[in-house]
Amino acid sequence: MKYFIPVSEAKKIIESQIFRTEKITVSLLEAQGFFTSEPIFATLDVPSFNNSAMDGYGFRFDDLADFSELKVMHIIPAGVSKNNFELGRGEAVRIFTGAKIPDGVDTVIMQEKVTRIEDRIQFNGNEILKGENIRLKGSQTRLGTKIIEENTFINHAVIGFLSGFGIDKIAVYNKIKIGLLYTGNELVESGKPLLDGEIYNSNSYTLQSALAEINHGFSFINHVEDTEEATFSAIKKSLETIDVLLITGGISVGDYDYVKPALEKSGVSELFYKIRQKPGKPLYFGKLDKKMIFALPGNPASVFSCYHQYIKPFLLGCFGRKDFEEEKDFAISESFAKKKNKDQTQFLKACYSKGKVRILNAQESYKMDSAAQANCFVEFPEKATEINIGEKVTIWRV
Repeated sequence: MKYFIPVSEAKKIIESQIFRTEKITVSLLEAQGFFTSEPIFATLDVPSFNNSAMDGYGFRFDDLADFSELKVMHIIPAGVSKNNFELGRGEAVRIFTGAKIPDGVDTVIMQEKVTRIEDRIQFNGNEILKGENIRLKGSQTRLGTKIIEENTFINHAVIGFLSGFGIDKIAVYNKIKIGLLYTGNELVESGKPLLDGEIYNSNSYTLQSALAEINHGFSFINHVEDTEEATFSAIKKSLETIDVLLITGGISVGDYDYVKPALEKSGVSELFYKIRQKPGKPLYFGKLDKKMIFALPGNPASVFSCYHQYIKPFLLGCFGRKDFEEEKDFAISESFAKKKNKDQTQFLKACYSKGKVRILNAQESYKMDSAAQANCFVEFPEKATEINIGEKVTIWRV
């Protein structure tokens, strides 16, 4: 059991538990937002034939030495697969972008660089290079070449690229089955009136929308009553059906915090409990067989920070992502007067732009107005006790 450990150690423990989800095959359009589970190889040469890069005229380059003008004999639009003619000496073809280059043509000149009089073209003195404006077969990709690595995130650019090879199905890592339990008798759902002493539930909304951004969702979301029996029952039942269980609230040491003892009673092995960080000190990470459990404190800012620092990297790692690099060398643009204990890491909500970072006000764990403005966290690391204007810092994008 690891207790009250540094951030770096917590991240190493979490990273050591990353598992790959099962491989499934989906249609190309369904693959949006997934990660590839195996390399993808070119199914054909691209381009698959020599074609024109311009609307213009195609001809034999060597004819320029003997002819001052060329006679246009044929028209070749895109999409014509066969050209049943043989280009004669002193002849040219009218050709359009993407059209197949016929036998005998080795050069294309764009239409703006010639003068056409009836069926003849004259060149306007521009330098002409042999082979110009022709896209050669396989000049982008050769048949059998690896075109996409395993663990590649699939976005619209990847989909468009693969569709150019006629690929309609690909292998990806499946989504993770995730459940959410949130505790707190004081929590009320949005849209309902508040009684004295109650607050609106925000954590489940934060986490639902956060998962949607990484192409995931919860298998279930349950509000758990703050009793020992209800907490144990909810955890026990949840662990029967999911890969990852998230719990918010009830993980500290108060009289109504039943999550940790309920996890122990359920047979969950504790991998660590509490991190030397702010916000989110009482973060819990454990496992039962191959099922992983994150128990987060209930403060909304703690949930927001812990999700981005620990849960999101873990989930994306299981889903197929490989790299989780922080970004360095961003300079603090304004004075930040806060000091801290040297044994603690803080994650400060901030905004970055053009190499500069502005640390926001309202960093307390119950305040979410700064989270709504932030596009990154500044890591205020262990051993550091203050941050000054112009200082280079590490950021984590939100």
